[in-house]
Amino acid sequence: MRISELAEAVGVPTSTVRYYERVGLMALPARTSSGYRDYGDDEAARLLFIARARRMGLSCDQITSLIPIWAGTNCGAAHDRVVRMIEEKQSEIAARIRELQQFDAQLDVVRTTLESEVPPPACRADLTCCVPESAGGPVAIELQPRH
Repeated sequence: MRISELAEAVGVPTSTVRYYERVGLMALPARTSSGYRDYGDDEAARLLFIARARRMGLSCDQITSLIPIWAGTNCGAAHDRVVRMIEEKQSEIAARIRELQQFDAQLDVVRTTLESEVPPPACRADLTCCVPESAGGPVAIELQPRH
């Protein structure tokens, strides 16, 4: 099947298939005599596995580590590894939720401070009229990039 058929069957854009080939999650396919990518059932199964793992929030690196296990005959090992990865992902999510709750609390302090003060007729040079220093220090949140 061609790339568009493969992508449609799995429910991902063709650009995603090309990306997975570039990063090594999928092998480069054979080509037809006219130069089109030619995929079979094995590639479709692999792409479906990758797409499902990505929907669970696993990174490309995590999926790369799963592929040798998944491609083998030991389903138990793959099962156990996926369970561990899900537990790790849940821990990451819990930590992120705590960070966001702290950030929300900091924003509440800033909003309350701003609402309790009458704005000056003109902004101050240091902008403390809009971002007060008394708001518990700088907002210390680092947004984590998604993989």
